Amino acid sequence: MRVGIIDNQTSFGYSHPLKTLYKKRKFPSVKYGFYGDTLTIKNVSLEHLRARSKGGRSELSNYVLASREQNGARGNDDIREHFKPKAAKRYLDQFLDVRVGSFDGNKYILMILNTLKKLGIDVSFYFK
Repeated sequence: MRVGIIDNQTSFGYSHPLKTLYKKRKFPSVKYGFYGDTLTIKNVSLEHLRARSKGGRSELSNYVLASREQNGARGNDDIREHFKPKAAKRYLDQFLDVRVGSFDGNKYILMILNTLKKLGIDVSFYFK
């Protein structure tokens, strides 16, 4: 799926528009990472929901923001071992109705929910 300039592709070094927009302070509502961790310009990293070592692709639908510490703590473990519904909901809610250039937060939320569902996570947590 293509979402404007955020086209589901990334380059070497995990420089992706999602992280770049955050670092340029274009997402003022985004303060927490996927695991509930506090994000800063210095600690933000891209987390693969399905680890690359397990076939995960480097694309927007597989990326969430997390602190480097939490990203490293997970390593390539299955996302279900670290998943916290409340933290994930808070993370996704930060993107509700966010539009920055051609980035559409509502579409991003749906993409992440779809990926989580494919990874065996019951996404009903988001709709409660």
